[in-house]
Amino acid sequence: MQNETFKEWHSNPTFGICRLSLLSVYEKPVSDAGLSTQILFGELYEVIVVSDDGQWLKIEGLEFIGSGWILASQHHPLTKEAFEFFAKSPRQIVSQGIGEIKLKDATMFLLPGSQLHAGQNEIFEWEDSIKFKGNSRPYEKKANRQEIKKIGLSFLHAPYLSGGRSIFGLNGSSWINLLFKIGGIVFPNELGSLGHIEGRQDVSEIDVGDVIIFGTQSGMPFQVGLFIGEGTLLWVKEKVKFGAFDPEKWSTTNNRFKNSVQLLTVKKLVD
Repeated sequence: MQNETFKEWHSNPTFGICRLSLLSVYEKPVSDAGLSTQILFGELYEVIVVSDDGQWLKIEGLEFIGSGWILASQHHPLTKEAFEFFAKSPRQIVSQGIGEIKLKDATMFLLPGSQLHAGQNEIFEWEDSIKFKGNSRPYEKKANRQEIKKIGLSFLHAPYLSGGRSIFGLNGSSWINLLFKIGGIVFPNELGSLGHIEGRQDVSEIDVGDVIIFGTQSGMPFQVGLFIGEGTLLWVKEKVKFGAFDPEKWSTTNNRFKNSVQLLTVKKLVD
């Protein structure tokens, strides 16, 4: 195991963009560490720490992707100006299935949630240079409720993977993060970032596309689902799958299971 000794770059931050189909982000700067999160093609991050041996970089992903350690050899640097340009520029999000691009005469496969930036910078001249094939939608176009439901169903049977954030493996919060990103809406990749949730939520007006957050009686969230109507939700347990949800059982006067799981809140992220 490597010693976790770091050199900090607080005075001179650097920035990066993922140029792989999937970039693994680890909890510690060692090869056998667990996954913290994963970054998809075109997503942006900031480098905040570098290990003494220079082989690992600690990064913070843009738009609540998460943080952790990546191999320095997989880092693609951006200037601050380029980072800010891409953060604000229009983008297309791979929406369903696996897309592909031609990059320097080689084929690269893109997973749902990957993003393609419109601009005049190298591979991101999206119309002419990368020759994208697949399904995508503009990030700036916010999805409606039925579109969110369709996006959620496109992940059906994707397997559970702690720290995963792709159709090949994900957890409950990373799945919600991805499906809403495809729909042009930001939702945190980690439920813990929502903090303590006070009070109980009235679910009498729950609608298709609402996010249901479950947690402990003390108010700490640990599970999440997507309501798709007709007493059904989608959630991740072993895989993305259907689950029964009866709003009557989760009224403000009777909203806990035998194992003390409690409905904490319902997030209405779409109109």
